[in-house]
Amino acid sequence: MQRPELEEIFQRFSGKEHWLTVDEVESFLKEQKEMATKEICLYVMQKYGLNDNAKHSQLLTQDGFMMYLLSPDGDVFNSDHDQAYQDMTQPLSHYFISTSHNTYLMEDQLGGPSSTEAYIRALLRGCRCVELDCWEGPHGEPMIYHGYTFTSKILFKDVITTIREYAFRVSPYPVILSLENHCGQEQQAVMARHLKEILGNMLVTAPIDGKPPNELPSPEELKRKILIKGKKFQTSGSTPEQQEETADECEEENVKNEKKSKKVKG
Repeated sequence: MQRPELEEIFQRFSGKEHWLTVDEVESFLKEQKEMATKEICLYVMQKYGLNDNAKHSQLLTQDGFMMYLLSPDGDVFNSDHDQAYQDMTQPLSHYFISTSHNTYLMEDQLGGPSSTEAYIRALLRGCRCVELDCWEGPHGEPMIYHGYTFTSKILFKDVITTIREYAFRVSPYPVILSLENHCGQEQQAVMARHLKEILGNMLVTAPIDGKPPNELPSPEELKRKILIKGKKFQTSGSTPEQQEETADECEEENVKNEKKSKKVKG
């Protein structure tokens, strides 16, 4: 594949030639603060060189140089950190969480396509919190899309099925579904049913070990579990209990206002 930025680096160290010598490879590695001995340079050139004649002459072509830079040996990140290396027994709120915004979008957020493929990509990159913008859909099925725009729409249940399949492919630690919920009561009930039926035991619906927690469980305790994060909306029609609570609150407010009025007059 074409990588102009890597070609520029190669040309800076190779000059006008079409290859790097051992000394030039060593110079490059030293500039990167890498271990750079003749033996290491020859190892890189032999392992990643694609041209047998060049390797025989102890030279590294541009293709071989790019292969090295795109390999684990040339990775800028510490490979030890590919796996969990920290204490994962602290409460969940003690950690930074890799989070995706508008996860369902493949392109722009005004007219781009929504796709389950976007969730697959995010989860395979290690994302642990994905966003689902949920809206009323036809035939009683909630949809996911960017509201008040021209983005395409996907079924809520298809997204949940995709998340179930890919949630723990690259990490066993919990996945959080961040719900932006714009659905009415009926389709919220449909969402709840899909979550329970599709995710099954993965879905956290009760305190871990049945004990009311004083703090959030740890990532270790929540391995291979899926959590729901969202706001709790008021129902469209209030229940008798809610009406009674509202009346009590209004009466308390009236009493407070009356006392304030008397103080002012006094």
